[in-house]
Amino acid sequence: MTRDVKPLSKSRRETALAVAKADRRLKPFFAGRNRPVLVEPNLHDPQRPEASDVVVGLYDYDKGRSVVALVDPEAKRVVGVEETDAQFQLSDEERREAEELAARDERVTRFLGRRRANPLTRLYFPPGAARKKPHRYAIVFLRPTSSERRYAVVDLTAGKTVDVLDSLIG
Repeated sequence: MTRDVKPLSKSRRETALAVAKADRRLKPFFAGRNRPVLVEPNLHDPQRPEASDVVVGLYDYDKGRSVVALVDPEAKRVVGVEETDAQFQLSDEERREAEELAARDERVTRFLGRRRANPLTRLYFPPGAARKKPHRYAIVFLRPTSSERRYAVVDLTAGKTVDVLDSLIG
């Protein structure tokens, strides 16, 4: 039997985050350059099929690591915490930050002129980045017209635009 899982309400999201923030194992992830990047319903737990837990994904920018926590908002407890090599998709907050950083770059403002950026922003893995200290990157597709493009590579860990590309094909 499948459950009808609905998106989290603002209240349920806030409750899950409050429970996670209160957990001693997660307190370090709510300080400094860390942030929750994922707060979603847990879609399937075969050991607890009727549970309505929430998955909270956190990213530590200083150490370049991701942590996932399973939160039971009703019991007001964190069921489990695991560090993972996974890179979660960008949060809405990270997308906005990347777009704001790109918009302040002079190469972007010169390209756009008075036109709107019409941005499309995604998580990005630059060539060679895996061999360096882990950073979290976004790429902002700047689309002022249907035929013109530029691509701003934003290092969210450093808080700056690191490159603006004319094309994605080198």
